[in-house]
Amino acid sequence: MVSTHIMEIHPEFEELRRESESWWYQTRRTLLREAAQQAVRNQREGVVLDLGCTAQVAFEDAALYRVCNLHSSLKTLAFRQMEGDANLVCSGMDEMALGSNSVDGIVAGDVLQSCADDVAVLREMRRVLKDGGLLCLTAPAYSFLWGEDDEARGHQRRYTISELRRKVTTSGFHVHRVSYFVASAFVPMVMGRAAKNIFHKSISSHQHYPHPSRAANAAMTTLLDGERHLMHYINLPFGTRVVCWALKPALVTEAVTVPGWERKWARRPLAQGSG
Repeated sequence: MVSTHIMEIHPEFEELRRESESWWYQTRRTLLREAAQQAVRNQREGVVLDLGCTAQVAFEDAALYRVCNLHSSLKTLAFRQMEGDANLVCSGMDEMALGSNSVDGIVAGDVLQSCADDVAVLREMRRVLKDGGLLCLTAPAYSFLWGEDDEARGHQRRYTISELRRKVTTSGFHVHRVSYFVASAFVPMVMGRAAKNIFHKSISSHQHYPHPSRAANAAMTTLLDGERHLMHYINLPFGTRVVCWALKPALVTEAVTVPGWERKWARRPLAQGSG
Protein backbone atom coordinates (compact mmCIF):
# COMPACT_ATOMS: atom_id res chain seq x y z
CA MET A 1 0.00 0.00 0.00
CA VAL A 2 2.81 2.41 0.93
CA SER A 3 4.70 1.49 -2.23
CA THR A 4 1.64 2.16 -4.40
CA HIS A 5 1.01 5.50 -2.68
CA ILE A 6 4.61 6.62 -3.23
CA MET A 7 4.44 5.67 -6.89
CA GLU A 8 1.29 7.77 -7.31
CA ILE A 9 3.17 10.76 -5.88
CA HIS A 10 6.27 10.14 -7.98
CA PRO A 11 5.36 9.23 -11.60
CA GLU A 12 9.00 8.28 -12.36
CA PHE A 13 8.63 5.31 -9.99
CA GLU A 14 5.58 4.19 -11.94
CA GLU A 15 7.64 4.46 -15.13
CA LEU A 16 10.33 2.24 -13.59
CA ARG A 17 7.69 -0.28 -12.54
CA ARG A 18 6.17 -0.42 -16.03
CA GLU A 19 9.61 -0.86 -17.58
CA SER A 20 10.46 -3.70 -15.18
CA GLU A 21 7.37 -5.56 -16.41
CA SER A 22 8.21 -5.19 -20.12
CA TRP A 23 9.21 -8.14 -22.27
CA TRP A 24 12.89 -7.15 -22.54
CA TYR A 25 13.33 -6.56 -18.81
CA GLN A 26 11.68 -9.89 -17.99
CA THR A 27 13.82 -11.80 -20.49
CA ARG A 28 17.01 -10.06 -19.37
CA ARG A 29 16.24 -10.90 -15.73
CA THR A 30 15.89 -14.59 -16.58
CA LEU A 31 19.14 -14.56 -18.58
CA LEU A 32 21.13 -12.84 -15.83
CA ARG A 33 19.63 -15.00 -13.09
CA GLU A 34 20.85 -18.09 -14.94
CA ALA A 35 24.35 -16.59 -15.00
CA ALA A 36 24.15 -15.74 -11.27
CA GLN A 37 23.22 -19.33 -10.44
CA GLN A 38 26.09 -20.56 -12.59
CA ALA A 39 28.54 -18.23 -10.81
CA VAL A 40 27.95 -19.85 -7.41
CA ARG A 41 27.37 -23.40 -8.62
CA ASN A 42 29.36 -26.03 -6.70
CA GLN A 43 30.37 -23.45 -4.08
CA ARG A 44 29.55 -23.69 -0.40
CA GLU A 45 28.85 -19.94 -0.22
CA GLY A 46 29.13 -16.98 -2.52
CA VAL A 47 28.31 -13.37 -3.37
CA VAL A 48 26.93 -12.12 -6.70
CA LEU A 49 27.05 -8.45 -7.71
CA ASP A 50 23.99 -7.20 -9.61
CA LEU A 51 25.47 -4.17 -11.33
CA GLY A 52 22.63 -1.89 -12.35
CA CYS A 53 19.99 -3.68 -10.23
CA THR A 54 18.45 -5.40 -13.26
CA ALA A 55 18.64 -9.13 -12.44
CA GLN A 56 16.77 -9.07 -9.10
CA VAL A 57 18.48 -12.30 -8.07
CA ALA A 58 17.07 -14.11 -5.02
CA PHE A 59 18.84 -17.26 -3.86
CA GLU A 60 16.85 -19.86 -1.95
CA ASP A 61 19.55 -20.20 0.70
CA ALA A 62 20.10 -16.54 1.63
CA ALA A 63 22.39 -17.54 4.52
CA LEU A 64 25.01 -18.95 2.13
CA TYR A 65 24.46 -16.99 -1.08
CA ARG A 66 24.06 -13.22 -1.10
CA VAL A 67 23.35 -10.58 -3.73
CA CYS A 68 24.83 -7.08 -3.72
CA ASN A 69 22.73 -4.59 -5.73
CA LEU A 70 24.80 -1.62 -6.89
CA HIS A 71 23.65 1.48 -8.77
CA SER A 72 24.68 5.13 -8.97
CA SER A 73 21.10 6.44 -9.07
CA LEU A 74 19.34 7.07 -5.76
CA LYS A 75 15.98 7.01 -7.54
CA THR A 76 16.59 3.52 -8.90
CA LEU A 77 17.83 2.29 -5.52
CA ALA A 78 14.76 3.74 -3.80
CA PHE A 79 12.52 1.95 -6.28
CA ARG A 80 14.37 -1.34 -5.77
CA GLN A 81 14.05 -0.93 -2.00
CA MET A 82 10.29 -0.45 -2.36
CA GLU A 83 10.22 -3.61 -4.46
CA GLY A 84 11.86 -5.56 -1.62
CA ASP A 85 15.52 -5.73 -2.66
CA ALA A 86 18.17 -5.67 0.07
CA ASN A 87 21.95 -5.08 0.20
CA LEU A 88 21.66 -1.89 -1.85
CA VAL A 89 24.85 0.06 -2.53
CA CYS A 90 24.99 3.55 -4.03
CA SER A 91 28.30 3.88 -5.83
CA GLY A 92 29.86 4.94 -9.09
CA MET A 93 30.59 2.05 -11.41
CA ASP A 94 34.10 3.18 -12.31
CA GLU A 95 35.08 3.22 -8.61
CA MET A 96 32.88 0.69 -6.81
CA ALA A 97 32.62 0.81 -3.04
CA LEU A 98 33.58 -2.86 -2.83
CA GLY A 99 36.74 -4.68 -1.86
CA SER A 100 39.03 -6.34 -4.39
CA ASN A 101 38.36 -10.03 -5.08
CA SER A 102 35.14 -9.83 -3.07
CA VAL A 103 32.42 -11.27 -5.35
CA ASP A 104 32.06 -14.64 -7.09
CA GLY A 105 30.04 -13.38 -10.04
CA ILE A 106 28.87 -10.17 -11.70
CA VAL A 107 25.74 -9.70 -13.78
CA ALA A 108 25.35 -6.37 -15.57
CA GLY A 109 22.25 -5.67 -17.61
CA ASP A 110 22.68 -2.79 -20.07
CA VAL A 111 25.04 -0.59 -18.04
CA LEU A 112 28.19 -0.27 -20.18
CA GLN A 113 26.57 1.86 -22.87
CA SER A 114 25.83 4.62 -20.32
CA CYS A 115 29.38 4.80 -18.92
CA ALA A 116 31.72 7.54 -20.12
CA ASP A 117 34.69 5.13 -19.92
CA ASP A 118 33.41 1.60 -20.42
CA VAL A 119 36.89 0.04 -20.29
CA ALA A 120 37.49 1.62 -16.86
CA VAL A 121 34.22 0.08 -15.63
CA LEU A 122 35.20 -3.32 -17.03
CA ARG A 123 38.56 -3.11 -15.25
CA GLU A 124 36.76 -2.20 -12.04
CA MET A 125 34.55 -5.28 -12.50
CA ARG A 126 37.71 -7.35 -12.83
CA ARG A 127 39.11 -5.84 -9.64
CA VAL A 128 36.13 -6.77 -7.44
CA LEU A 129 35.66 -10.21 -9.06
CA LYS A 130 37.42 -13.20 -7.56
CA ASP A 131 39.87 -15.27 -9.59
CA GLY A 132 37.89 -17.62 -11.80
CA GLY A 133 34.70 -15.57 -11.25
CA LEU A 134 32.03 -15.23 -13.95
CA LEU A 135 30.92 -12.01 -15.65
CA CYS A 136 27.72 -11.88 -17.71
CA LEU A 137 26.67 -8.62 -19.33
CA THR A 138 24.25 -7.34 -21.94
CA ALA A 139 24.53 -4.21 -24.09
CA PRO A 140 22.67 -2.62 -27.03
CA ALA A 141 23.90 -3.73 -30.44
CA TYR A 142 24.86 -1.90 -33.65
CA SER A 143 25.49 1.82 -33.95
CA PHE A 144 23.11 2.04 -36.93
CA LEU A 145 20.26 1.21 -34.52
CA TRP A 146 21.02 4.36 -32.53
CA GLY A 147 17.79 6.25 -31.92
CA GLU A 148 15.84 8.68 -29.81
CA ASP A 149 15.60 6.34 -26.86
CA ASP A 150 19.41 6.08 -26.70
CA GLU A 151 19.62 9.87 -26.53
CA ALA A 152 16.88 10.11 -23.90
CA ARG A 153 18.53 7.51 -21.67
CA GLY A 154 21.98 9.08 -21.88
CA HIS A 155 23.63 6.24 -23.79
CA GLN A 156 27.16 6.79 -25.05
CA ARG A 157 27.45 4.00 -27.60
CA ARG A 158 26.22 0.70 -29.01
CA TYR A 159 28.36 -2.40 -29.59
CA THR A 160 29.16 -5.08 -32.10
CA ILE A 161 30.34 -8.52 -30.99
CA SER A 162 33.92 -7.84 -32.08
CA GLU A 163 34.08 -4.48 -30.27
CA LEU A 164 32.67 -5.84 -27.01
CA ARG A 165 34.94 -8.90 -27.15
CA ARG A 166 37.98 -6.67 -27.69
CA LYS A 167 37.15 -4.36 -24.78
CA VAL A 168 36.38 -7.21 -22.39
CA THR A 169 39.62 -8.97 -23.36
CA THR A 170 41.64 -5.75 -23.06
CA SER A 171 40.26 -5.35 -19.54
CA GLY A 172 41.85 -8.63 -18.46
CA PHE A 173 39.00 -11.12 -18.90
CA HIS A 174 38.94 -14.39 -20.77
CA VAL A 175 35.88 -14.25 -23.04
CA HIS A 176 33.95 -17.50 -22.91
CA ARG A 177 31.12 -16.64 -25.31
CA VAL A 178 29.60 -13.66 -27.09
CA SER A 179 26.29 -13.79 -28.93
CA TYR A 180 23.71 -11.45 -30.35
CA PHE A 181 20.26 -11.62 -28.76
CA VAL A 182 16.70 -10.38 -29.45
CA ALA A 183 16.93 -11.41 -33.09
CA SER A 184 13.12 -11.43 -33.27
CA ALA A 185 12.98 -7.63 -32.88
CA PHE A 186 15.94 -6.90 -35.18
CA VAL A 187 14.10 -6.43 -38.50
CA PRO A 188 11.20 -4.40 -36.99
CA MET A 189 13.72 -2.16 -35.20
CA VAL A 190 15.75 -1.60 -38.38
CA MET A 191 12.57 -0.66 -40.25
CA GLY A 192 11.50 1.64 -37.43
CA ARG A 193 14.86 3.41 -37.38
CA ALA A 194 14.72 3.88 -41.16
CA ALA A 195 11.22 5.35 -40.95
CA LYS A 196 12.25 7.79 -38.21
CA ASN A 197 15.26 8.89 -40.23
CA ILE A 198 13.01 9.59 -43.19
CA PHE A 199 10.40 11.57 -41.28
CA HIS A 200 12.88 13.20 -38.84
CA LYS A 201 10.86 12.82 -35.66
CA SER A 202 11.93 14.97 -32.72
CA ILE A 203 13.48 13.40 -29.64
CA SER A 204 11.18 15.42 -27.38
CA SER A 205 8.11 13.67 -28.73
CA HIS A 206 9.23 10.24 -27.53
CA GLN A 207 11.29 9.75 -24.38
CA HIS A 208 10.79 6.02 -23.84
CA TYR A 209 9.79 2.90 -25.70
CA PRO A 210 6.00 2.68 -26.08
CA HIS A 211 4.53 0.23 -23.62
CA PRO A 212 3.10 -2.79 -25.49
CA SER A 213 -0.20 -4.38 -24.65
CA ARG A 214 -0.30 -7.25 -22.18
CA ALA A 215 -0.85 -9.77 -25.00
CA ALA A 216 2.05 -8.40 -27.07
CA ASN A 217 4.26 -8.34 -23.98
CA ALA A 218 3.49 -12.01 -23.23
CA ALA A 219 4.08 -12.99 -26.87
CA MET A 220 7.48 -11.30 -27.03
CA THR A 221 8.51 -12.81 -23.68
CA THR A 222 7.63 -16.29 -24.97
CA LEU A 223 9.47 -15.66 -28.24
CA LEU A 224 12.62 -14.47 -26.47
CA ASP A 225 12.51 -17.41 -24.08
CA GLY A 226 12.88 -19.57 -27.18
CA GLU A 227 15.87 -17.50 -28.30
CA ARG A 228 17.42 -17.79 -24.85
CA HIS A 229 17.14 -21.59 -24.91
CA LEU A 230 18.55 -21.63 -28.45
CA MET A 231 21.59 -19.68 -27.23
CA HIS A 232 22.46 -22.65 -25.01
CA TYR A 233 23.52 -24.41 -28.23
CA ILE A 234 24.48 -21.73 -30.78
CA ASN A 235 25.48 -18.07 -30.99
CA LEU A 236 22.84 -15.98 -32.75
CA PRO A 237 24.18 -14.15 -35.84
CA PHE A 238 22.30 -10.87 -35.26
CA GLY A 239 20.03 -9.10 -32.78
CA THR A 240 19.36 -5.83 -31.00
CA ARG A 241 21.46 -6.84 -27.96
CA VAL A 242 24.89 -8.38 -27.35
CA VAL A 243 25.41 -10.89 -24.53
CA CYS A 244 28.90 -11.69 -23.24
CA TRP A 245 30.04 -14.35 -20.79
CA ALA A 246 33.62 -13.97 -19.52
CA LEU A 247 35.86 -15.28 -16.73
CA LYS A 248 38.51 -13.57 -14.65
CA PRO A 249 41.60 -15.76 -15.14
CA ALA A 250 43.03 -17.35 -12.02
CA LEU A 251 46.54 -16.30 -11.10
CA VAL A 252 49.16 -18.62 -12.55
CA THR A 253 51.76 -19.86 -10.06
CA GLU A 254 55.25 -19.37 -11.39
CA ALA A 255 57.26 -22.51 -12.05
CA VAL A 256 60.29 -20.99 -10.29
CA THR A 257 59.34 -20.13 -6.73
CA VAL A 258 62.82 -19.58 -5.27
CA PRO A 259 64.51 -16.31 -6.23
CA GLY A 260 67.64 -16.64 -8.32
CA TRP A 261 69.94 -15.03 -5.74
CA GLU A 262 68.73 -17.51 -3.09
CA ARG A 263 69.40 -20.47 -5.36
CA LYS A 264 72.89 -19.14 -6.06
CA TRP A 265 73.91 -18.88 -2.41
CA ALA A 266 72.29 -22.20 -1.56
CA ARG A 267 74.84 -24.03 -3.68
CA ARG A 268 77.72 -25.94 -2.10
CA PRO A 269 80.67 -23.60 -1.46
CA LEU A 270 83.56 -23.72 -3.86
CA ALA A 271 86.64 -25.68 -2.80
CA GLN A 272 89.20 -23.43 -1.15
CA GLY A 273 92.79 -23.33 -2.41
CA SER A 274 95.48 -25.20 -0.49
CA GLY A 275 97.66 -22.01 -0.21
